[in-house]
Amino acid sequence: MKQLRIFFLCLMAATLATACGDDNNDDNSVPVESITLNHETLTLKSGATETLVPTIVPDRVTAESVVWSSDKTSVATVSKDGLVTAVAEGTATITATAREKSATCLVTVSSNKTLVTTVAELKTAIETADGTADAPTQIILGGYIWVAADAEHFAFSIDGKHIAIDGGNNPISGDNYSISRTASDKSLFELTNGASLKLTNLNIYGNAAAHSADVACIFVRASCKLTLGNGFELYSGDGFVDDQLIGISVGDNATLIMEGDAEISKSIKGQEVLVAPTGILQLKGGKIKAREEGTYESERSLCLQAAINGNQVTIPTVTVENELPADSDFKLDLYDYVLSSSTVRPGAETVVKGTDSYTLTDSDLMKFHLMTNTTGDMTYYDSYFELYLDGNAIKIRAK
Repeated sequence: MKQLRIFFLCLMAATLATACGDDNNDDNSVPVESITLNHETLTLKSGATETLVPTIVPDRVTAESVVWSSDKTSVATVSKDGLVTAVAEGTATITATAREKSATCLVTVSSNKTLVTTVAELKTAIETADGTADAPTQIILGGYIWVAADAEHFAFSIDGKHIAIDGGNNPISGDNYSISRTASDKSLFELTNGASLKLTNLNIYGNAAAHSADVACIFVRASCKLTLGNGFELYSGDGFVDDQLIGISVGDNATLIMEGDAEISKSIKGQEVLVAPTGILQLKGGKIKAREEGTYESERSLCLQAAINGNQVTIPTVTVENELPADSDFKLDLYDYVLSSSTVRPGAETVVKGTDSYTLTDSDLMKFHLMTNTTGDMTYYDSYFELYLDGNAIKIRAK
């Protein structure tokens, strides 16, 4: 009798353990009664994403059992976790299958591209943009954009919007289209409130008769991001001696990314790129080219502003992620206060860093150098300091 009781107790324990296990694991022997999705239809713009979530009855069958598929991957794709990515205009059916049951979602993808040929059309496209950081509104130029000298100070204000502008391709010349302004005291673009802008296959041009911190081709304000990609060129000056325009002004906690073959060049007395103390410059490619020695009295390309708090100096973060073109020419002007004639202030030594995926080499060091030709009362920094390679960073030290 005692042995029989022990047998039944063991049997009950085993049954209970099996039952508890069924509550936490997918039972392949359990038939699926139904599967539904959180969306039966989706309307997305190309580049946008949305996650489909399945509900399965009984709930002992887990979402991991679902097999996802798209009947037209050229329009929309779906991951193993139900993440739908809109690819191009059209419709596609996304199917979620759990054993013998399935559910579908009809996805309609619309274009997020807008063709513009005038200043007014470009302004309207920017103002009505509804893209996201992952899928920005795409604006395509269909002609040259000339901004009148008497237009408002910022010709194009991008306030919290996420936009990509492509210069297309002039069907006659084969060149990229451009956005230009020849006003002496006004700017082209201003990014504010977390906005992002990507420029590709596009020429940007502007000039100014007098240097001013309030005038630049493009202002990237705090927490905003500007990406310059393939086919981009910026000319902040037309070659006259009085051109003193800032090309791109990068504010505190703002980011400038250069990639592909993007190029910034031809400033005269202004600066190609002016970066605030806590600004970020990511060099994934492209080049910033200073003018040749002795041209129009001065040449600056990459100007890093400094913030001084006692003996501590904050300077922008500059990172290099890939080997840069051999003809890149980064003249580092550690703007105003970082250097004295005899010492390097604490905290100012690191100028440029390589990323974890790219280690700086001596060839990179040769592309970065202190300004050697300045005007007015500015210090000839190269008389007292030099750049050197220290591990994965380019630093500055007294000679």
